[in-house]
Amino acid sequence: MQQFFIGENQLEIKSLSDIIFRVRYAKNGNFHESLLSRYNIINEPSNDNNTTVEVINETLYIKDIIIKLSLLNEGYQIQFSLDENERIFGFGDMGRESIQKRGTKLKLWQTNVTGYGPIPYFMSSKGWGVLVNTTFAQDYDVGCDIKDKITVSVASGTIDFYIFISDSMTGALELYTDIAGKPVMLPKFAYGFNFVSNEENGAREVLTDCYQFRQEGIPCDMVGLEPGWMEKHYDFSVNKRWHPTRFYFPEWLPINYYGTWSWIYSLQKLGFSLSLWLCCDYDLLWEEEKTRLEVKQNDFEGATIADKHFSSGVVMDQITKPGEAWFEHLKKFVDQGAAAFKLDGSNQVLEHPDRIWAGKYRDDEVHNVYPVIYAKQMTKGFEEYTGKRSLIYTPSAYAGTQQFAATWAGDTGGGPATVVSVLNFSMCGHSNSSCDLEPTDPITIHYGFLMPWSQLLGWRNWHQPWFLGPELKNCIKDYARLRSSLFPYIYSMAHKAAATGIALARPLALMHPDDDAYDNVSNLYYLGDSLLVGVFDMNFTLPPGMWYDYFTGERYSDTVNYVPPKGKGGGLFVKDGAIVVTQEPMQYVNEKYPDVYHVNVYPGADCSFTLVDDDGITYDYRDGVISETKFEISNTTETDFDFTIYKRQGSYTANDVNDIEVIIHGWDKRYIVTASERRDKDLTWHIKKELN
Repeated sequence: MQQFFIGENQLEIKSLSDIIFRVRYAKNGNFHESLLSRYNIINEPSNDNNTTVEVINETLYIKDIIIKLSLLNEGYQIQFSLDENERIFGFGDMGRESIQKRGTKLKLWQTNVTGYGPIPYFMSSKGWGVLVNTTFAQDYDVGCDIKDKITVSVASGTIDFYIFISDSMTGALELYTDIAGKPVMLPKFAYGFNFVSNEENGAREVLTDCYQFRQEGIPCDMVGLEPGWMEKHYDFSVNKRWHPTRFYFPEWLPINYYGTWSWIYSLQKLGFSLSLWLCCDYDLLWEEEKTRLEVKQNDFEGATIADKHFSSGVVMDQITKPGEAWFEHLKKFVDQGAAAFKLDGSNQVLEHPDRIWAGKYRDDEVHNVYPVIYAKQMTKGFEEYTGKRSLIYTPSAYAGTQQFAATWAGDTGGGPATVVSVLNFSMCGHSNSSCDLEPTDPITIHYGFLMPWSQLLGWRNWHQPWFLGPELKNCIKDYARLRSSLFPYIYSMAHKAAATGIALARPLALMHPDDDAYDNVSNLYYLGDSLLVGVFDMNFTLPPGMWYDYFTGERYSDTVNYVPPKGKGGGLFVKDGAIVVTQEPMQYVNEKYPDVYHVNVYPGADCSFTLVDDDGITYDYRDGVISETKFEISNTTETDFDFTIYKRQGSYTANDVNDIEVIIHGWDKRYIVTASERRDKDLTWHIKKELN
């Protein structure tokens, strides 16, 4: 660690490796601990490898980046130098006008709709990134007023930031998520199709909808309940109960009853997981501080009248229950079968100007980070109570959210602006993002089903597919079956995101950083390594190479004025030199293990794909309880290539029953490999194209 005194101010530079540095600078060495660090939302390795940084007064020289530090009377300022052609990405869901941020100004502050997900991380097209370790409001001038500088102004606290040095933006993201957390691996059902019911529905109507999905042959994995499930609408308290008529449980049954008389039992027999809507205004910081709200009890010694109104101290917070963690009151609903919770924006996106959190923190320090604490306590609480993964999803995010929760784009529908939201999250290592699927147009159906995760919101509408007419119903059915068939590919890519921090939905600017023509492309994005999704505007400039139309097999390159096939709402392309593993569509992803995996090979270049599986329920995958099967194209020419199926690796064996059908697209070749044939050895074929 390097330490300097500049006047009365102390500068500390810790090299966590030769490419990750933490910089802290404070008056008189009075460093302010960020709540991100205090609550273990970000975690740094304990080692210090003593790599030195050149420092002249308040200017740092890290690699070829020049950083100027300034402590102000209130707060501080940091400036980062920019080269003439450098572009900047990141900041999360903070402005949906663009993906490339150079030339803009941003205020990072959690707000409803206009700023659901401010994330104090940005990175350069040259491959370096910065995490500003603060929860106070921040203003960023990204090469706007001063063209060759990023100027960060923070209202309070002391200078504290991490800088990551890589040769690519994907490399910077991997380093950033080493500190801020890798994306959470959701349970399997979350990567299927999720339907949120109209809040007027009761148990019978919900079950009828679930039954109808099965009758219509529309794959669906989860049903969600909106605020109407509670006895008191928008109940912020820890005393919430089921609505007594819509979701009736006999009073003589235990409060956490789950048995054959429960409507949730019947829902699960149909293969559905259950999600419950929540609102929260609880003081979660008592739990993080490991302290409790103490309310002094008064005695009545010497009083003539023992008036109960004088029995205890008075607290402004009438919601938080002294000594009880927020998740505690949700355990009874988990006992009954709740596997997911939707964390509504109320009241986590709203300011609390008169509140002192945990008796010590003002809202200006807590407001940005509160949604992360909320997601953390929900995910950790569920894990500690059940040993299982949950789907926790929220519209609100900050640094670290990706390791605890999924997000959706809030109450903003499923239009083009939400694409920018999802892609900006991807530029901050947050993978499990989505929006409300709009089911009344094939264009928005196409987009909504080809997100990292997919949900249809029926809060105050009647958008069940069978109520929308045969054309839209069939479109939804086709896309639900498409998503179900793509599940092995999507789930494997989710595992890759959880390991690397490279999100499922990837902006072209991230994957082709040397071409600034892709900087603000939002009508095309990668879904995993090999699929390219075209949405809304069908005038595409495809990345280099040849691309197969997933729907028709036709091949495209360069600029395309695309016309979707009948019944489709957009484009789905596969690059030359790709492997996409699919399965037969199922009613729900946990219905059974597929009998056959379809290994779709698109010749044209060397590549590989690793099919990853686990139990989809527990966190055993963290301990390596997974299975991995690698498929590889090698030695590619225009007329032949070698194709290898490697022996399955890993200790997860429950899925060791699948045959494999290898389909060589464009070459009219198929091969069947049984589970027993591939179980104990690698298999390689030399495949030649038959010339006419």
